[in-house]
Parts: sequence; C-alpha cells; structure tokens
Amino acid sequence: MFAHVEACRKSNHPQKIYCTQQGLAYSTLQYWLKKYREEFSEQAAQEFTPGFIPIKVELDQETNKVRNPGQLHFLFPNGIQVMCPESVDHKVLKTLLNP
Repeated sequence: MFAHVEACRKSNHPQKIYCTQQGLAYSTLQYWLKKYREEFSEQAAQEFTPGFIPIKVELDQETNKVRNPGQLHFLFPNGIQVMCPESVDHKVLKTLLNP
C-alpha cells in the first residue's frame, strides 16, 4: 500500500486520476495516505531528541558588561544570525529557532 502512496506522489497526477489509472478506489488511497502519514509522523517523533543549545554570553572588553543588554543574538554554525529584542514573544522566538 505504501508503494502506491509513494508512486502517486511521484506521478504528479491528481490522486483521483492516479486511482483511475491504477484501478484503485479513491477512498482506499485516502485510507492508505492516512496510514502512511501516521507511520512516518510517529517515526519522525521517535527520532527527534530535544535538547539544549549552548549559548555563549560575550562581555564587552571595555566595560566588562554583557554586550547589547536587552538584545538576543543567535549565531548558528551555518552562519545565519538572528537578532531580536529580549522582550520578543516566546512564540515568535520558537518559530525563528525551530529547525
């Protein structure tokens, strides 16, 4: 059944046309799609391991105080930088930092 789901996705045809070409009931394909999504979303959830990301706090050399107080600055290994005010809504921050 998953072979049909993957073949349908790769065919670039609407699902109903794929079903007609393959002699499948559209409702059967929908059921298989549901099972496919459940199977792979559970698998992805098991592979995901949340964890902490180390944060480096830099001090200004002259004042010996935290650089840019009130501002969050995230520098990722791939070079992407995210800067935002310390008061940023946690939902926005989560959206920005979620892979």
